[in-house]
Amino acid sequence: MFKFYFFLFLVFLNPFVLSGQAYEFYGVIKLNGKMESAIPYRLIFNEKDGKIKGYSITDMTGEHETKNFVDGTYDTEKKYLSFKEKNIIYTKSPISDDSFCFISFEGKIKLDSKKPKIVGKFKGLFKNKTKCIDGTLELVSSLTVQSYLAKASKKIQKSKELDEETKKKYNPIQIFDSLQTNQLTTAQNLNIFNTSNKVSFEIWDNGVEDGDIINLSHNGKLILQNYMVTKAKKKVELILESDQNVFTIQAVNEGTQSPNTAMIVLEGDKIVEFQSNLKLGQTATVTILKEKQ
Repeated sequence: MFKFYFFLFLVFLNPFVLSGQAYEFYGVIKLNGKMESAIPYRLIFNEKDGKIKGYSITDMTGEHETKNFVDGTYDTEKKYLSFKEKNIIYTKSPISDDSFCFISFEGKIKLDSKKPKIVGKFKGLFKNKTKCIDGTLELVSSLTVQSYLAKASKKIQKSKELDEETKKKYNPIQIFDSLQTNQLTTAQNLNIFNTSNKVSFEIWDNGVEDGDIINLSHNGKLILQNYMVTKAKKKVELILESDQNVFTIQAVNEGTQSPNTAMIVLEGDKIVEFQSNLKLGQTATVTILKEKQ
């Protein structure tokens, strides 16, 4: 039980907002035949006129974090949910688009209950529809997570064994709020699948402006050198040179508050938001891959 809620704690993010009825679930996926295979999973979608659109995030905050588009259907009379993952938005995993295993789920789910949950078996399918590994979903609604967080926070605040500084530092809600953004740390690579030949970067400091300086390179060529990140957004527009474009972010310093952080929004045919989180001299990379049509 502790492990299950620990996974939930790691994924407290803001809801996905579109027209229609919004739903948000957190939990784990368990792979068949794999011991200790529980993987954090988040599912966000909107249901309108029986159609579902949204996204999923697998292995949230982990080294293989992956975000996928999701679509499907929901029969309000039969209480039957069906959805499939398709088209990777980004992944920190080194595996290619063709070898990625997508989740396909069907089951009877009461989305109109006060605290809906999604529990059941799923099928794993490659992009060419052949089978990969199957497993089970165990997801609870955001309302359940928020309720548990509120109780945990209340217990911490009432504790007589913790000083005020520790209570503030380990407040569950504040910790989870800080995990809203996709963090890119040293030696990590974020793979983004893209069809457009043009992309743009917007770079700024979304926290305390403390003099962080970065270098940004494209396929080994400096785009920004010794650039100080400020509250003002810096936009860089680029033409992609090949089917694989590697962008490197390097921390030139750590500013007055370690680590070096820069908020970055990359826009091509998809929009991906992330924050670099680096110490002096460390680098992280973003690789934009030309997506097959």
